[in-house]
Amino acid sequence: AGDGAVWFGGPNGLIRYAPKEYRLDRIQYFSAGRYLKDNNVLALLPDDANGVWVRTEQGVSHIWYEKMTLDEKSDHYSKIVKERHRRHNFVTVCYFSEPGNPNSKTSRYSEDNDGLWTAMYAASACYEYAVTGSQDALERAVHATEGVLSLVDIVPIKGYLARSYVTRDEQLPSDGFWLPTEDGKMFWKSDTSSDEVVGHFLIYLLAHELLPDENLKARIRTAAANIMDYVISNGYYLHDVTGKPTLWGNWAPEYFNGRGYEDTAVNCTELLSHMKVTAYITGEKRFADEYKKLAYDLGYADLCSTYLERKEPTINYSDEELVYLSYLPLVLLEEDPVLREKYKKGMNQWWQNIQRELNPLWTYIYKLIDPETDYDMEGCLWTLRRLPLDLIYYHSDLSTRADVVKEEALDRFGKENVKNLLAPDERRTMKWNGNPFEIYSPANGTCEESGTIFTLPYWLGRYHGFLVEE
Repeated sequence: AGDGAVWFGGPNGLIRYAPKEYRLDRIQYFSAGRYLKDNNVLALLPDDANGVWVRTEQGVSHIWYEKMTLDEKSDHYSKIVKERHRRHNFVTVCYFSEPGNPNSKTSRYSEDNDGLWTAMYAASACYEYAVTGSQDALERAVHATEGVLSLVDIVPIKGYLARSYVTRDEQLPSDGFWLPTEDGKMFWKSDTSSDEVVGHFLIYLLAHELLPDENLKARIRTAAANIMDYVISNGYYLHDVTGKPTLWGNWAPEYFNGRGYEDTAVNCTELLSHMKVTAYITGEKRFADEYKKLAYDLGYADLCSTYLERKEPTINYSDEELVYLSYLPLVLLEEDPVLREKYKKGMNQWWQNIQRELNPLWTYIYKLIDPETDYDMEGCLWTLRRLPLDLIYYHSDLSTRADVVKEEALDRFGKENVKNLLAPDERRTMKWNGNPFEIYSPANGTCEESGTIFTLPYWLGRYHGFLVEE
């Protein structure tokens, strides 16, 4: 090509070799779905813009390079969310009627973690508003925060919250535990997990701190206080309509000594974080006292550092997400040097695996409590740059690549892994609770991710000074 890069085509896709590029961009791989009609490359023709025309068995593709700032990339994702990722006040994935075609008919459905995914998107919009003062970011932040709060408002039990809800006009999912509202116009999903609660308290803090609406802040304070009162009154369990704990809403000492032994570090961090947020935004001494009781008297702060000794044989990447989203409020709010050191120690145990992921979100959160560690900040920036613009779930099979080094052990779902991290646009599309080292992931191009995987780390990084405007 005109820029000196060399393109190679063959029966397993397309490769660009550019030795003068950034070290992780010197070899780029392009495969069917996102870039090619199919992987059997028959002919190549460089264009005049450092790109290439590619002929495969099923057609012709054009790959070219176009410069944009990360702000522009964020705007791209935000536009897509507004166009096709909103269901009521939730932000969720979108489904296409035609594979790979966002202009075909789109659909959105209830998801178990509507609250968590929406809270993470709302958090990114809160940070964006705090950095830029954008009224559009403010509208998106308020809209999504309202969505999270609606999961509290719809439930008749004070202090409980729903996983999701649908209107009578929507398709009622066949899975889970659904109950009608009193007027019969909606159905809400029960058996709420700790994942949902993590999302709620993350956005409770950030929206309360960064958004200007005093009425919204008052609703947040009420919701947080009611949920924590409910959890405390039930012995650190989240009870649903049956009067019994939900499957995953468990933060009690007896849970850690039984079924939840491997969950101890993450669940202790969660409850400490939720209590700290509630004490801070409400200003009520009883929550501050409960937080100190948990941290010191019951030893929860020390239990945060038991991850490595209690962990499962395989890595649960969802737990990495839950624990670091819970640590973020603790890092931002905790001033006690003794507790900060305990939390730093707990975070470090998770960091031992996380650091190889070049995940900008987890890296920036850890850097807030441990600024002295040598971080691969350029690698995190590379992750943001290499996230694809479309975020469509395409079929991913890395087994034909000669550069992958396989792990001997399978992951927690019995799937093969690679040791060497591949670029985000060369592996499967995923939320940050997924396994970035997975070799095989089936998909048909009909589902699209929302873009929060970019916007949350980007605007958090901008807000805290880890990234600067281009």
